[in-house]
Amino acid sequence: MVKPMQKKETVINTDPSGDNDAPEKNNEINDSKQTTIERKVRKQLDENLLVPIRSNVTGRLTYKSRTGVDIRFSNIGDEDVITLRDLRTMISSNRSFLEKGWILVLDEEVVDYLNISRIQKNVVDAEDIEHILQLPGDKILKTVNEASANTKSLIFDLAQDKFLNNQLTDYHTIKAIEEGLGQSLDPNN
Repeated sequence: MVKPMQKKETVINTDPSGDNDAPEKNNEINDSKQTTIERKVRKQLDENLLVPIRSNVTGRLTYKSRTGVDIRFSNIGDEDVITLRDLRTMISSNRSFLEKGWILVLDEEVVDYLNISRIQKNVVDAEDIEHILQLPGDKILKTVNEASANTKSLIFDLAQDKFLNNQLTDYHTIKAIEEGLGQSLDPNN
């Protein structure tokens, strides 16, 4: 036999004066905590906002937007600015600039606003590569083998630069990088 549902009735005194003389009626005590639902309101950013970006490619990189904006980088680490509108255009029409990590967006608020971290989840920068070069040889080899073409290029360029400046001298690290990339760090070999 199904029991009929009992009606819950709760009246709470919300008198702003703090006078709690009004009677409270509570036919059934509810053990669950009252929770308030907070809705996040998405903050709107101005489409003309200038967003700082950085090249993550060794060598030259040029981005030409549909609106006629040309952004040119000469080397890795070069910085420039782009409007939020043009960045949206890049995401929709030239997504590979962000997916492959050729360009990094430096403004965290914009990264969150446009959800760029989802696009750039596998992108590494120079700091990440510095960390990779500190790993043991077997882990370097595994990391290099799983890396994207752009990441392999960045690893090679940074490792070769360190090798030529005698900052990378560990034999096992050098051999792991060379084996993983299939090329010698020594330009004379």
